[in-house]
Amino acid sequence: MSEQAHGYEEPDCPVTDRKDMIDDCYIQVEFGYGSDKDMWTYKFGPVHDVVGKKVLEAIQSLMTEGKSVEDFGRDTISEEFDENWWAKMSKEERNEYRRKWGFDNE
Repeated sequence: MSEQAHGYEEPDCPVTDRKDMIDDCYIQVEFGYGSDKDMWTYKFGPVHDVVGKKVLEAIQSLMTEGKSVEDFGRDTISEEFDENWWAKMSKEERNEYRRKWGFDNE
């Protein structure tokens, strides 16, 4: 585990053992009935974001011309937030985010 500036430990990446892990990447692969991996599920996460990007690159390399992994993605941040999301919050809501993120309330 790596000690971070915010005072708590974050896990090292279980795939790469990198200590500078960004903990927002999760990967799950599920094999269905009939596969030689019949009904196996593989879960990785949190992993360093470089692992997720490499997985996307591998999938893209298997796709035929004209297809893109981006066709299977969703920009979930744009679904939840706009450019004024912070300003629209009350002081209490902003303080709650600061608390969750490990910052002192201002």
